[in-house]
Amino acid sequence: MSSLSEPGWEALARDPQFLELVSSRRRFVAIGTAFYSAYLVAFLALLGFAKDFMSKEIAGISLALWGGFSICLLTVVMAWLYARRAGEWERMAQIVVEGAGRR
Repeated sequence: MSSLSEPGWEALARDPQFLELVSSRRRFVAIGTAFYSAYLVAFLALLGFAKDFMSKEIAGISLALWGGFSICLLTVVMAWLYARRAGEWERMAQIVVEGAGRR
């Protein structure tokens, strides 16, 4: 495919491989966002409504602080999961690009 020519965007949007790529990414982001948001809201709810529970200490550190650490850890884990999946999405995108080049 020449760098000067425009691909057929309508045909590309109907390509089953492209639709699978978009669906896979959308599903990952939606589930990840919902999980992270629910986790954060639960943590904030515990901070607000279960102050006695969150003030208990484990290993000399309050549960509130452990919860804050867990949110930081969850962010790193989610970024790692995204990076792992990004390789798969890149391969899927390459297949779509190669298919568009043959048209």
